[in-house]
Amino acid sequence: MRLTSKQQMPPITKIPTRLDRSPRWLAATLSALTLAIFAGVPMALAQGQTDAGLRNGARIEINNEVPKEVQSVTVEQNLGGQVPLDLPLTDWMGRKVKSARYFDGKKPTIVTLNYSDCPMLCSVQLNQLTLALLELDLELGKDYRILTVSINPQETTLKTRETREKYVGQLPADPGEEGWVFCTASQSTISQLADVLGFRYTYDMTSGQYYHAAMLAFVSPNGVITRYSLDVAFPADQMKLAILESGEGKVGSPVDLFILRCFSYDPNRNSYVLGAWRLMRLGGLATIGLMLAVLAPYWIGRKQSASIPTQRPNEHISPD
Repeated sequence: MRLTSKQQMPPITKIPTRLDRSPRWLAATLSALTLAIFAGVPMALAQGQTDAGLRNGARIEINNEVPKEVQSVTVEQNLGGQVPLDLPLTDWMGRKVKSARYFDGKKPTIVTLNYSDCPMLCSVQLNQLTLALLELDLELGKDYRILTVSINPQETTLKTRETREKYVGQLPADPGEEGWVFCTASQSTISQLADVLGFRYTYDMTSGQYYHAAMLAFVSPNGVITRYSLDVAFPADQMKLAILESGEGKVGSPVDLFILRCFSYDPNRNSYVLGAWRLMRLGGLATIGLMLAVLAPYWIGRKQSASIPTQRPNEHISPD
């Protein structure tokens, strides 16, 4: 077969023959064989010891210990805890404010603890939060607000402003200055807020990073912690129920509040589930209400008919 210019024969690798084997090539070959043999000995011994141990019923221990850097990283759900209203904060515009500004008794607040230079978790969490906000039919800034406080006391106001613009810019509408607030604080303030929220984190001096968990804390208008979300992803329906619950009747329509009564929070699932007992009670109340509405006109009509005196056919009223 004749080969065209596009079908060239592949280059032939020359295999050294006995006459071509120079001392350098032989030395390299021997070195490679030696490394292969001695590298395989410990593996073979280890495998042999493991197999022998399994045959003899010996207990094989596997190191499942959690690294000490993250052993204390957790979130202790401090439901019913009161967020201090006198914590000094610096918002993304550089203004000195108190935490009471965001717990003014008017709307619930979602509190998150993050920091701008977080290499992974914070970005994932806040991106997922932004996606959930896009599906939520409650209005950020009007029905509720978000307060994000940096756990890095060295974070600058400029960095905080850039981080806010990154996530708020993904929303279809500007929530306003008080809609999603990013703040920095001193270490003492951060520690006090984290302690109230049960947010346990550690700092790695070698890497300069913080080990922490993902957390959303739903706080009532008066600063009382009502619910937590400890997942990285935040389903919009679950977020809405948590906001309605923390709103204490100040957020949502009557239908929303009725639906909220049909659900109960399951701490094992970390989500709201449809409560059968609650649903039965509400269904019973609705049935009773419907029956009263239908039968009330009938009862009222009978009562009015009974109060009107009737005249028999043979009776007549004699004149005085």
